[in-house]
Amino acid sequence: MVESNLADVHPEAGRVRRRRERELRAQPWRQIAMGARAALEGIGLISLMVLVCVALAPELRDSLAKIGLSVGATLAQEQAAAPGPVEQTEADDESADGQDPSWIEPPVALAPADANVALYLARRYHVADDAVRFMVATAQAAGRTQQVDHLLILAVVAVESSMNPFAESPVGARGLMQVMPGLHGGKFVNGNGALAALDPVANIQVGAQILGDVIRRGGSIERGLQLYVGAGNLADDGGYASRVLGELGRIKLAATGSVAAALAAGMRSDAHGAPEGAEPVSSTAPAELSAPTDRHLPHAV
Repeated sequence: MVESNLADVHPEAGRVRRRRERELRAQPWRQIAMGARAALEGIGLISLMVLVCVALAPELRDSLAKIGLSVGATLAQEQAAAPGPVEQTEADDESADGQDPSWIEPPVALAPADANVALYLARRYHVADDAVRFMVATAQAAGRTQQVDHLLILAVVAVESSMNPFAESPVGARGLMQVMPGLHGGKFVNGNGALAALDPVANIQVGAQILGDVIRRGGSIERGLQLYVGAGNLADDGGYASRVLGELGRIKLAATGSVAAALAAGMRSDAHGAPEGAEPVSSTAPAELSAPTDRHLPHAV
């Protein structure tokens, strides 16, 4: 009551009292602000000390760098593992065009006897081993289908084309087994015999079919070979059947593991069959490189 009366009498005393009350109310917030400021100053000081330590301590700097690299590598691996758009390759383009590049894929595994046959044919006719191995496997499959000895098929391939899938005779017989597209074009799956005859797989499949048909018709392998060469109505097949059977014998010899002996026999055969005055075939010279036979009467089926 006395203080109130003094405030009424002395207005300045009232203002002092009200200012003091405001200061008391604001004091907690001022303490909070001062505490926050002190904390920030402490954090800044600690950060500065860390930077100084990193700058002055190489081992600490290296450790932090390794940590950064590790984090970066982890992020890169996660990004690489994330599925992305699939790009179309050239192989996809070929498949989309309906072409079958399977014959140039890595060779299939062969039994030891067939591997020896492939080695003999590759060395004798100077053809890439991988390509010959695939031809051997293809002949084996075609032989099972047509019930024809696959070694006989390979002997026909050797005599007809010297293992050259792009061989062509003067009258248009094509490919490994010198199939006549004009007569047997319908036997190819895609119907385009002129082009399909140059496909090694298709040529062997169709050639084996023709060979099996003529052997069954002729009643023997020798007669079937005469029909295959188109000499069924002739007195002489030009030695075609004997050449195929001779090569078949050497292929069977190679299959037993005697590859060197088979190659030597092939060289003797080449020398014996060479024109008079010609030099014997050397071990480094291609044997029968002009192998497509000149018979090329149409295969009779």
